[in-house]
This record gives sequence, structure tokens and C-alpha cells, in this order.
Amino acid sequence: MAMIMRQNFAKCCEKKLNDQINMELKACHQYLAMAYHCDRADVSSPGVHKFFLQASTEEREHAEKIMKYMNKRGGLIRLSAVPEPIPCFEDTLAALKYALEMELEVNQHLLDVHALAGQQNDPNLCDFIEANFLQEQVDGQKVLADYIRQLERAQSDLGEYLFDKYITAAGMHPPSVDPKGH
Repeated sequence: MAMIMRQNFAKCCEKKLNDQINMELKACHQYLAMAYHCDRADVSSPGVHKFFLQASTEEREHAEKIMKYMNKRGGLIRLSAVPEPIPCFEDTLAALKYALEMELEVNQHLLDVHALAGQQNDPNLCDFIEANFLQEQVDGQKVLADYIRQLERAQSDLGEYLFDKYITAAGMHPPSVDPKGH
């Protein structure tokens, strides 16, 4: 049954958005598993726990934002089973590298959705993806890449401890610096 307000919203775009919703929920669950792995007594990385917990929340919010958009456009939301997340990682560096791989995959899929929307002459969907996701994805990838490089340079238990203290203070999206000093 078609929604009465559906206009210029191709079924192939709807399917791609459903795939994106499910990718976001998969990432949400993975980050949640990573967060609580870091909260275990034998791992004890409260800053990394907080970082991954925040990332989990952001991914769930992304899925919800796309679901709200789908309803506005007259689409049908199709949630699939969320795959079981990887329960633990060798160390923080391995977890961050996995997170970056996951973010690159999510970003590539968003770029694919945007390209498909362009092919289907759907400027509203293009605008939605641009306004809500693309820059945030690039910013998040940069943060993860920076954290990975900093941990690679530390490469010791003391380094991981200090990194955890740093990430606690910095959070997921550190405030940007105004080049003019304002």
C-alpha cells in the first residue's frame, strides 16, 4: 500500500535507506558491546567506555533520524535482525581500528545512497544525506584516525592509561578551535 504523500521517492532509494538504518543499528550494537567490554574490571578503561557508549548513542540516533525521514517520505521501514557484535578486542588499538573500518563502511554506504538519490533525481534525499550525515562522518573518521595514531605512538600500558585519561577529557567530538582565537 502506497502512502498518499509519497512523491518522487524511488523504491530503490527506500531499500538503500532501509539498508542504512540496519547498518546504523548494527554499528550501535557493536559500539555498545565495545563500550561494556571496556567497562569490565579486567579492562578498566572508563574513558574508552564513555567514548564507545557515546558512539553507540550516535549510531542509534542516526537510525532514528533516517526512520523519521522515511515516514515523512512515505517509505516503509524494514528492520532486520542485528548481527551479534564482536564481544571483545585484544586491546584499545584493535577496537579503535575496527571502529574506523566500521565508520568507513557506513560512510561509503551513505555516499552510495547519495549517488543513487542523484541518479533517481531525488534532491530532497540528497539534501537530507548532505545536511545530516556526510560531514559528521568525515569528522568522526578523523577523530578515530587521530586516536589510532596517538595510541600507536604510545604502545605501552602506561600509554594506554594516559590515552584513556585523554579521551575522557576530550570526548567524541572535541570542540573545534577558532583559528582567529575568538
